Amino acid sequence: MSLLKKIIVAAFVMATKKFAGPSPYELPQTYPEQDYLHTDYVNNVTTNIASKTINAPLVGAIFGLGRAGSIHLTSLINNPRVILKYVVDERVDRFNDLKKYWQLSDDVVFITPKEASRVYKDKSVKVVFIASTTWTHHDIVVNAIANDKDVFCEKPIAENIEETRKCYEVAKSKGRVLFSAFNRRFDPAYRGLKDRVRKGEVGHVQILKVTARDSPLPSIPYLKTSGGVFHDCLVHDFDMACWVLGELPCRVQASATALVPEIKAIDDFDTIAFLLTYPSGTVVLGDNSRFSAYGYDQRLEVFGNKGMIKVENEKPYHSTESYIGHEGIKHSPIYYSFPSRFKVAYQRELEHFLDVVNNGVPIEVTDYQTLAISKIATAAEESARTGKSIELDWSKDNIPANYS
Repeated sequence: MSLLKKIIVAAFVMATKKFAGPSPYELPQTYPEQDYLHTDYVNNVTTNIASKTINAPLVGAIFGLGRAGSIHLTSLINNPRVILKYVVDERVDRFNDLKKYWQLSDDVVFITPKEASRVYKDKSVKVVFIASTTWTHHDIVVNAIANDKDVFCEKPIAENIEETRKCYEVAKSKGRVLFSAFNRRFDPAYRGLKDRVRKGEVGHVQILKVTARDSPLPSIPYLKTSGGVFHDCLVHDFDMACWVLGELPCRVQASATALVPEIKAIDDFDTIAFLLTYPSGTVVLGDNSRFSAYGYDQRLEVFGNKGMIKVENEKPYHSTESYIGHEGIKHSPIYYSFPSRFKVAYQRELEHFLDVVNNGVPIEVTDYQTLAISKIATAAEESARTGKSIELDWSKDNIPANYS
């Protein structure tokens, strides 16, 4: 090779070497804060005691082992901060299988709701978890709190706003914790979106869009006791919007139909669209369905004058693509249902409740928030049934200036 060629080759070789920078061993080792699983690993490998809450485990009882109850039972059994003492459910025929499946000791007592007084009178029980049918919530909440127990309750707290308010009043008078389980607030992706919105990354949020399409289709017996789609399903959408935005709507409009004959027969809805208007000028658009044939469709988007942030559907095999023949690119399906999509949220929700009870951490789902979301759901259902736009007045609801 001639000298000229060597000089030319060297010039090409050196063209980008100047960008190499220092050895990676000389650089600080960092990772994105969104990688919460790596954070868990770091805390575990370094035995970061500051990252853990060290308390004696609380003795607990759980009411109801249906859709949500089974999820909470799994979380309780796998959480060292709780000692499960009572399981309360109507289906006695399941007790032996549950005991065998979870390898529960004889210290775990299985009883029916008729024997619930054993839970209330047992002074060793400090926390009660409620996931039974909606109409049972009020009585369990009141009895548990009256006997000095802190309560974790699946939403809704009670069948109507007045009973819900009374439950919170009882809790306040006894100095007990009453936590309403809006689990989606504890989902890492949704929480990350909310934090970025509050930092001003998208500026003033002008439009928020939420899509929630259920999978699989809930059973009719469940729907009959669920309290209706607005109070069972759409409360999550309303809560997410208000929690992210930090304000409450002044106007609600909703349109709903029942396209599934069995749902129409029980005077409920399966297909819903809604519009919330906020004092700041922000508009929230939402669509909700009881049945999505392709999986559990959950999306959230915020659009502002500086840009947009959105949370798309998550997948079990999120990194898999297939290229077979001439079919084009295929991705794995989205999560099938809520237990898998919000598994981490359920676990974090439990941890938060235990932090509130044990260490007085400020509760993230407050009484006024729960009551406000119930009020919005009631107004949305009224709008859907009457075709009217419903104006909301919050002047008498004791809502603090800093909603969330």
